[in-house]
Amino acid sequence: MVHTDTRAGSPAASAPEAAGGLTDLVNRLTQELASMQRALAAAQQKLGSTSRSLESRTQELTEARAALALLLATLDSTTDGILALGYFGRAMHYNSRFIEMWRIPADMLASLNDSALLTLQLAQVKHPQRFLAEAEARKARPDEEHFGTVEMTDGRVLECHVAPQRVRGKRVGCVTSFHDVTEHERLERLVSVLEAELPSQVAEAKASMF
Repeated sequence: MVHTDTRAGSPAASAPEAAGGLTDLVNRLTQELASMQRALAAAQQKLGSTSRSLESRTQELTEARAALALLLATLDSTTDGILALGYFGRAMHYNSRFIEMWRIPADMLASLNDSALLTLQLAQVKHPQRFLAEAEARKARPDEEHFGTVEMTDGRVLECHVAPQRVRGKRVGCVTSFHDVTEHERLERLVSVLEAELPSQVAEAKASMF
């Protein structure tokens, strides 16, 4: 009689086990490869998105610089005092009329910033608390235009207009213009006094103008 050895270490039993182990290894490697391919595809997609975002950002910065350059070229062509603030790096630009209006010392121009400018302005306005509150209100609503008047301690009256500057619909800064309306305000007060004292004569004078 011939006896067959069926123990685990025999060739008849180890061959199927070896084949099964190889299949598991191949399956595992295939899954890992597929996972790596998915991760690579996701990384490439993210890289492409980042690249497009970077290109868009670069284009926005280029257009913002071009808009600022155009603004700077026209600053000194107006009799109004102009202050331009850019949100990229908080750049500050102003014309000579602005320096003259706010009497900014020449030795402060090189280091002038938002804080130093505000300190100078508060020292020259008739109602500093109101001026400060209006400045804070403008910061809280940067996308809106703002109009107002500023009374100075020396008797001057400045008309103030603040407007956001936009490039491709996105806000890149703001422009503040100051117009001296002192003489206009003086004449308005004079007319008011005359209307109170000589109402009929003022009415006739106004009627003759039309």
